[in-house]
Amino acid sequence: MVGPAHGSKPSRLRESAQHILSRSPQRPRIALLLGSGHASIAGQLKEKLVFQGDDLPPGLGLSSPLLLGMLEGVPVAVADAPILPLETGVEVTLLVRLLRALGCEVMIVTAGAASLCQQIDPGSIALVEDHINLTGIQPLRSRTDEQWGPSFPDMNDAYSQRLIEVARDVAMRCGIPCLPGVLAAVPGPSMPTRAEYRFLRQIGADLVGMSLVPEVIAAVHAGFQVLALVGITQQVLPQRTPANSSIEAMIDAAELAAPRMASVLVGIVAAAHKLLD
Repeated sequence: MVGPAHGSKPSRLRESAQHILSRSPQRPRIALLLGSGHASIAGQLKEKLVFQGDDLPPGLGLSSPLLLGMLEGVPVAVADAPILPLETGVEVTLLVRLLRALGCEVMIVTAGAASLCQQIDPGSIALVEDHINLTGIQPLRSRTDEQWGPSFPDMNDAYSQRLIEVARDVAMRCGIPCLPGVLAAVPGPSMPTRAEYRFLRQIGADLVGMSLVPEVIAAVHAGFQVLALVGITQQVLPQRTPANSSIEAMIDAAELAAPRMASVLVGIVAAAHKLLD
């Protein structure tokens, strides 16, 4: 059984990582923290190992097990993006640090988001090239041990340009629409108002979602190269009067985006692994 692991105790998370690695011949290099495309990717893993319950440190907030396996011949770790509490990002930092302790160097994060641009349609994939954090969640706010990373990490280049170029090339070869954009992360769970959509567009947002950014902040702090993709669930054009959000239409768009996301992820993992060699 793995003992308690808190964000302020690097040795405990490393012990948890060693416990997992002791049961696996694989040493994952790429972490996939997936809010979109998880089921398909999990189903494609070869030599899959499943870790849950006593295998994992308490408090991670995972809604599904942590998976280790081979994807396109690349050793990867796969987890669901955690459900964030309203006040804190502790679960995010714990999970990201565990994945880093396992030896992962690249983190690929996915989520759903709305498009604020005419060019980015529902059902398509968008690449996050920068973000605006309006969630009120700062996962590094509490005092953290500098063994995990610098006290004031630079977020100027949070998203790896090399990985963005890889992702665009993969999507192009797959024939999947995939444009870059700036993501505004908002708290939720209610959708923004018309005035808020206009405000988000005016401050430079191309996309709006309710997750992903706290995970990216924690990953940059931990030293990951980061790539973030979002599946577009709806399109809201602030210059027009937005239609009422239909959950049915959003689900349809998400179902369209999910297999596209999985196809792109598989290609990205294979290509990104070459960058690490």
